[in-house]
Amino acid sequence: MFTKISKVLKLRVRACLILLIFIITNVHAAAVENSHVIFDKIFHDWTDGFNQKDIVVSCGLFSKNVVANYQGTPQKNYETICNGFKEIFGEKNRDYHYRYQLKNVYYTDNLAAARITWYLTIYEYGKVISEVQDEGIDILEKNNAGKWQIINYIAFPEK
Repeated sequence: MFTKISKVLKLRVRACLILLIFIITNVHAAAVENSHVIFDKIFHDWTDGFNQKDIVVSCGLFSKNVVANYQGTPQKNYETICNGFKEIFGEKNRDYHYRYQLKNVYYTDNLAAARITWYLTIYEYGKVISEVQDEGIDILEKNNAGKWQIINYIAFPEK
């Protein structure tokens, strides 16, 4: 009789362990999916703002302390990034249109890394004159107001 109880107990322990593993795996998967949704919204809102030439939204994604490295250009900071936006938004004959693909997001409570591909199409008088694909990683920090902002990014042209 004691052997039967022992076997039943072992089966129950195994079942509990399997259930625990299943729960942990699903919680982790949900957290990964949730982080992707959060950061997808952040980049979607920025892309919409940029494509509408909204300087406040475009600059707002970046921390005042941002350090930005793009292959082949001098290092940028908040001022040079925003001045670049102002310059291209003021061009009368050209339009710049971004889209993106968010590949991976890794984050904690207040720090995140987003692996992302950016696609920039430049139009002149309504015709495509250039298409650029940039691969990069954006490092974001949640500020005191609870808003995620880019504090560092590294990017390079793919095509």
